[in-house]
Amino acid sequence: IFDRSALYHAAAEYRWTMFSTTCISGGNFRLYAPNSQGTIFSDTGGAVIRNKEFGVYLGAEKDLLNKNLKFSATARVDKNENFQILFSPAATIVYISNKQIFRTSISSAIRNPTLADQYILMNVGRAVLKGNLNGFDSLVTVSSFIDALDNGKSYLQYFNVAPIQPEEVKTIEFGYRGSIWKDKFFYDISYYHSWYTNFIGYK
Repeated sequence: IFDRSALYHAAAEYRWTMFSTTCISGGNFRLYAPNSQGTIFSDTGGAVIRNKEFGVYLGAEKDLLNKNLKFSATARVDKNENFQILFSPAATIVYISNKQIFRTSISSAIRNPTLADQYILMNVGRAVLKGNLNGFDSLVTVSSFIDALDNGKSYLQYFNVAPIQPEEVKTIEFGYRGSIWKDKFFYDISYYHSWYTNFIGYK
């Protein structure tokens, strides 16, 4: 295995206050530069792989009701050159009363496919691991291939695989934290539920 891959990353953030509201903005940029000479990725025969992505975000935090109520919201936009623009907003409300804390949040996040998910091309003996940037058409199921060896091509069963896409998740959470017995016993109770789209896993 030959690996001289590189990752270039830059990030910046700025905070300021306006109308008693704390504001935050920032962004990041990444350039992936794999170099495996075909031993890991599909950079064979002099092919060069470069993958760029960036993200920007804007958020605000505000204290209300004599700082008993805290509200925050953020919005983020991400773009990888191989995929569509993705938007991931989030908001949180926290209420504090007599050392009892109630919180509710709605959030979203994304995860771009890794370089391996997109570009891997590795011979591991009994199989070749191949990235799925462009999808696959007219693949044959293993069971039908075995049947076709004995019974002919008519037994072949075909299927397609869609190109890999960024993983997206939306989450809602409720929480309650407090104490009893003169602050000798603390408890933190939370419930959350997540909805995934294009979950990235392996079969």
